[in-house]
Amino acid sequence: MSDEQTPYWPCPRRALDTWVDRLLEHSRAELANLPLETPVDGTHVTAVMRLTGLDRFRMARLLGVDPVTLDRWERGVGAPGGAARTLLLIGLSFPETLRIFADP
Repeated sequence: MSDEQTPYWPCPRRALDTWVDRLLEHSRAELANLPLETPVDGTHVTAVMRLTGLDRFRMARLLGVDPVTLDRWERGVGAPGGAARTLLLIGLSFPETLRIFADP
């Protein structure tokens, strides 16, 4: 993505969807080459949920966080760190991997 800042709440849902769509336009090869130091924000969280098809509750459980925390990340209040951040980066490159580990 560009160096532009991701639009956080309050913003129209359509504007956030546009940012997510732009992120998802990247080829899988480009996403697979993201370094582990890549900053993760709400756009990435939403993109991974879209790619995996997981709802907010299943994604929160998979990441080991409360759904309220996941919602905050999506709105740009704080950002994922540690294992949650790493799992989100994996989910951008290999969404099927996260789907395998998500509860049915």
